[in-house]
Amino acid sequence: MTANAHEAQESTTRFRADLNRTDFTLLVIGAVVGADVYVVAAMGASFLGPAQLIAWVAAGVLAAVIALAFVQCAAIDSDVGGSYAYARTALGPLLGFVAGWSLYVGEWVALPVFPLAFVNYLNRLLPSDLPAAGSFAVKVALVGTVTAVNLVGVRRGARLNDVLTVGKLVPLALLIVAALAFAVVRHGEAGGHLRPFTPLGWSGFGGAVVPIFWAYAGFELAVLPAAEVTDPRRTLPQGLVLGMAVATLFYLLTAFAVAVALPWEAAAASTSPLAGAMRAILDGLGGGGGTGVVLMSAGALVSIAGVYEAFTLGVSRLSYALAADGLFPSGFSRLHPQYGTPYVGLAFQAAFALVGSTLFDLRGLITIAVFFLGISYVLTAVAALRLIGQHPESALRLPGLKLGLAMAALSGAYLVSQTGMRRIAIGTGIMVLGLALYAVRRAHWRRVAAALRTGERRVEQWAWHEPRWLLRSVRRLAGGGRGR
Repeated sequence: MTANAHEAQESTTRFRADLNRTDFTLLVIGAVVGADVYVVAAMGASFLGPAQLIAWVAAGVLAAVIALAFVQCAAIDSDVGGSYAYARTALGPLLGFVAGWSLYVGEWVALPVFPLAFVNYLNRLLPSDLPAAGSFAVKVALVGTVTAVNLVGVRRGARLNDVLTVGKLVPLALLIVAALAFAVVRHGEAGGHLRPFTPLGWSGFGGAVVPIFWAYAGFELAVLPAAEVTDPRRTLPQGLVLGMAVATLFYLLTAFAVAVALPWEAAAASTSPLAGAMRAILDGLGGGGGTGVVLMSAGALVSIAGVYEAFTLGVSRLSYALAADGLFPSGFSRLHPQYGTPYVGLAFQAAFALVGSTLFDLRGLITIAVFFLGISYVLTAVAALRLIGQHPESALRLPGLKLGLAMAALSGAYLVSQTGMRRIAIGTGIMVLGLALYAVRRAHWRRVAAALRTGERRVEQWAWHEPRWLLRSVRRLAGGGRGR
C-alpha cells in the first residue's frame, strides 16, 4: 500500500476531535430538550391531572440516576459507541451487542417522530393544514437539511446544534417567566388549577412516567460522538452533569407553568399544551395570547429541528461503532473520503425517517423506544459497576456511588416493565432478531480472526474495506481479551 493510500485510509477511519466543552454541553441539552415537552404535558395530565408534577419529578430523578452511569462510564471509557462501547469493554462482546442493539433500535425507531411532529406544529402556524404532497415536501426538506449538515462534518453540525439549542430554550424561558408572574398576580386562579391535585388517583403513575421520561431521554445519545470531543475524560462527565441539570430545571418549571395556567382537563385534551398555557397566561395578565401561541409554536419547530439534529449525529456514530466491530454491515463503518463522516448510516437514517413518518403512530414509537432504552440503561449501569471495579482510581468521588449505579440499573428495568405487555412482546421479538444477527456476524468475526493469523498481507487487504477499529477488535477476540 502506498504512502498516499495509507493517508487516505487514515483519513477515512479517524474522527476529528472538534467538540469542546461548550459544544458538548449544548449537545446534551439539545438531545434532551426537544419537541417532547410540547406534547408530553398533555399525556401526563391525562394520566394524573395536576399530580403529573410528581411524575415529572420522578422521571427527572430516574434520568439523573441513569445519567450517573453514563457519566461514570464516560470518565473511564470515552470510546465511540456509548452504551455499546461501555458494555463491550466491561461485560464482553455478547452483552456489548445487546446494549448496542437496544440503544440503536430505541433511537432509530424514534427518528420518524421528528419530521412528523414538525409538520404537525407547522400546520398550527398556517391558515389551513398542508396537503399530503406539501407535508411530504416539508419532511424531505427537514430530513435533507439535517442530514446534509451532518454529512459535511461534526463541527458544522455542532454549530447548528448550538444555535438551535439556544433558540429553543428562549420560548420555554419566556413561558416560565410568564407563569411565575401569573402565579403571583393571579395566585387564586393558579392555585385553583392545582386542586384537586389527584383527581384521577395514582393508578396511572407508571403510564405517565414512560412518556414523560421520554422527554428526558437523549443524554445517552450525546456520548456517542465521544471520539470527536476534546479531552473526553474531563469534557464528557462535566458536560453530562451540567447539561442534565439545565434540562431538568427547564422541564420542571415548564410542567409547573402548564399546571398553573390550565385546568387539568384542558391540558389533557390539548394537542399543544404549552401554546395553550402561554395563551391563558398572557390573557390573564392583560392580553397578547395569540402572539403567545405563535411564539410557542415557532419554539416547537426549533426544538424539533434541534433534537433531530442531535439524534442524527448520535445514531450515525452508534451504527458506525457496531459496523466497525463487524456486527452491522460494513457499509455503516465507511467514512466519507472528504468529510470523514459515516455517510451510509446518515443516508439509511434519513430514508427510514421519511418512510416511518408516514407509517407509524407517535405514541407507539415512543413506548417501544423506551422499552429498548431501558435495556441499554440496565447494561450501562452494570458496566459502570464493573468498570469501577477494574479501574477504582477512575471512580467518581461521590458518596454512595455503587448504590446509585445499582439504582440506575433498577430504574432501567422499571421503565421496561411500564411499557405494557404488547410493547414488551414486540420488543422481545425484535431483540431475538438482533441476537440472530449477532450469531451471524460472530461467525464473520471469527473468519476475520482466522485471516489475521495467515499473515500481514491479508490484514492489509482487509483494511481497504474495514476500519482499523475492527482489526483491533478482532485482535482482542483472537487473544481472548475483553478490554481495550
